[in-house]
Amino acid sequence: MDVRADFGGDLTFSRVVADPGVALARALDESVTGYAAFVPADALLLGEGGDGLVAFEDGVPVGVRHSTGPVGDDAVAALALPGPYHVRFYDHTEPPLGPDAAVEPDALAERLAGDPALAERTRERAPDTVDTGPDAVTAFLDDDAGVEAIRERARAEAEARAAELGFEPTDDA
Repeated sequence: MDVRADFGGDLTFSRVVADPGVALARALDESVTGYAAFVPADALLLGEGGDGLVAFEDGVPVGVRHSTGPVGDDAVAALALPGPYHVRFYDHTEPPLGPDAAVEPDALAERLAGDPALAERTRERAPDTVDTGPDAVTAFLDDDAGVEAIRERARAEAEARAAELGFEPTDDA
C-alpha cells in the first residue's frame, strides 16, 4: 500500500537503495523541502508491512507517517525494516504531515539508517527551536503540582484495576 496520497509536488528522485542512509544524506545535502515515500523490501516485493512518508524541511526530517497508521516515533519504528527501499522524493513547499507526526531530526538517521555520523550532521542542520530535550524534561519535572496530579491519577487507576481483578488493598504502599 502506498502511504502517499495526492499531495502534489514534483517527483525529484526515484531510486531503489540498499541503505536508507543514502537517501537521507541526499535530502540533507540537497536541502530538500518536501516529502519522500520510503517503501521497504517487504512492501515492495511482498505487499506486506506497509511503507512510510517522511516530511523534510531544508533536508531535515520533521515528520513521519506509516501506511499502517503509526505516526512520529512509532512510524519510524514500523519503517525500520531490512532494505532495500524504493525511495521517491517530491518537492513541496509545505510538507504534508501534521504536528502529530513530528520526530526528532536525527531519528531516521539513527534508527532507520543506523548512521551516527549522518545523525550528527542532521542535528547540526536542524533548527534550534525544537524544545524536546533535557530542558523540557527538567521543566516538566520541576512542576511539582503536575507531577503529583499524575501520580494521584495513576494511583487511583491502579487501585481501581486491582479491585477489578479481586486484589485486596494492603497498608504497605
